[in-house]
Amino acid sequence: MYNKAILWKRARENPVREVQLPRVDNARIRFLEPDEERRLLAACDQQLIDLVITGLHTGFRRNELFSLTASDIDFPRRLVWVRAAYAKNATARSVPMTKTLEDLLRPRVSASLRNNSARLFLNQRGQPYISCHRAFNRAAKHADIHDLHFHDLRHTFASRLVMSGADIRTVQELMGHKTISMTLRYAHLSAGHKQRAMDTMDVTFSKKSPAISHNTAHSEYLPQIPKAV
Repeated sequence: MYNKAILWKRARENPVREVQLPRVDNARIRFLEPDEERRLLAACDQQLIDLVITGLHTGFRRNELFSLTASDIDFPRRLVWVRAAYAKNATARSVPMTKTLEDLLRPRVSASLRNNSARLFLNQRGQPYISCHRAFNRAAKHADIHDLHFHDLRHTFASRLVMSGADIRTVQELMGHKTISMTLRYAHLSAGHKQRAMDTMDVTFSKKSPAISHNTAHSEYLPQIPKAV
């Protein structure tokens, strides 16, 4: 506020500029458990369910999903594209299709081309989505799922990648994060990835390590201390 006051010529200096602000960890990671996913999908209408499944299988942001057209779906290479104009970081990116997503998108693309639709996903009125807030919240309520936002579908996608063993750099690329610090929020979800790293090191180096001689005092590796005269 003092900086604004200076900008508005209402103050000459900021008397609190030396005060260090506390660091607040307000990163929210909420992802769907498998049972929650089943209940949510069962509560969605036909228009919303395809949108939700696509979100779970691409990690796309809400507006990125809304922007999808038939031309963004590349079946020969099994890729789904987000154009730069609709990506948050203004950088086009693609996500490979799962079999579930491919089976869902084929009839969607066919219907879109047949009807000459501007967008792949349409609401109940047959119009491109502008918002799905009310429909999504209604489905979550009917499914008895609390504290769930549409953006949490994106968190679910990233969390499942990490817990499936995907490396953080790959997750960053698929999520379209500008910096890896955003992606590292999910690293702690992989309970086994540190153990796997340690096991790999053990297999690779144990045969060459003096530590395998665990039945001795390893005296040959300790500095030799002269005996007292």
